[in-house]
Amino acid sequence: MNPELIQKARSGDGEAFTLLVEPLRPLLLAYLYRRVAAKEEAEDLCQEVLMSAYLEISQFDAAQSFKLWLFQFASRLADPLTEGRQPWGVSALEVLQDYLLEHEAIQGELQATLEEEEEAYSIADHVDFCFTVQAQSLFSKERNVLLLTELQGFSDAEAKAITGFPLDEAREKHGEAVEALRELFAERCSLVKAGAPCTQCRDFSEWLSGPEETEEELRDLPLQPTVNPEASFEKRLQWVAKSHPLRNASSRFHEHLMQTLRRALGEKGLLKP
Repeated sequence: MNPELIQKARSGDGEAFTLLVEPLRPLLLAYLYRRVAAKEEAEDLCQEVLMSAYLEISQFDAAQSFKLWLFQFASRLADPLTEGRQPWGVSALEVLQDYLLEHEAIQGELQATLEEEEEAYSIADHVDFCFTVQAQSLFSKERNVLLLTELQGFSDAEAKAITGFPLDEAREKHGEAVEALRELFAERCSLVKAGAPCTQCRDFSEWLSGPEETEEELRDLPLQPTVNPEASFEKRLQWVAKSHPLRNASSRFHEHLMQTLRRALGEKGLLKP
């Protein structure tokens, strides 16, 4: 954190504020997207966070972490949009798969998105997409603490400061979220458990890239079938933490896929406020 920039920003220098926040904007956007699972909503929230921070920058205590301070705004502004929303459930990807089989025209739209946007489908990007989807199976508070600690690198104490939860509650939510997703991926993801029911990343790759490229990419992934699939969860978290759901090689394709999933869940009455 640059003390000179901080001082200038606190004095109302808009350019200094921009220089402070621009390196953090991608992190904010990724966090917000994984909380709400909707691109436009996340982008609007990100703008609202930055505007709120700009208006209150004169109150910023330079002894604080600037990143933590920004994420306090992000967490607070996202809370009303996520609290009380019904979790999607662990079978959301199966709902998507069935919906695509029932609507062949959407399959064509997805292929067209790749071609028009000059993107290439990637299993690695789909692992990130899958994580965002499965994170929606958590309740809002658990998802929030998980994203802050495991993907943004905050401690439980820092997550407490961001969310306003008591420290014991932040630790509890963190543990519950990790355990729930660890179990979910270990039981359902064929990347880490042979014969597991979800093969969507491979299925899409064979459809869009062909079997040879699929096998080649699978060999390069850090996620491989193992006798202890639960032990792979830390590798998955590390992989996802390095990725950006809206700035990867197939982000527009996967956002189209997310919109399709939301529509499918809505039509089946599984996506409720």
